[in-house]
Amino acid sequence: MLEIIKKRCYIYTNIYDEEIESLISAGIQDCVESGISKEKFQKNEKTNKYDDQILNCITNFVKANRGNDRSDTNIYMKMYESYRDKMTLESDYKENKSWIGPML
Repeated sequence: MLEIIKKRCYIYTNIYDEEIESLISAGIQDCVESGISKEKFQKNEKTNKYDDQILNCITNFVKANRGNDRSDTNIYMKMYESYRDKMTLESDYKENKSWIGPML
């Protein structure tokens, strides 16, 4: 995922890899805590590709949080939140937890 997001951010050096990896992890963690299945962040076994919505979501998280003096941070964060929130509502992306019922 690192190399794909670097290309999407127009980064062609390895100097920022540690920062970008940390941002990718933070974005994934936020999505998982919001209810998106952790498995969705892995490559599809059949296609060997990442889900496009996942890539778009995490790319926007990285763009929103990378660097300092940026005027477009809020725009990218809103885009990230929009992708994340949309996926939390879609059954294909939800954590697969069975509801057992109320504890008596």
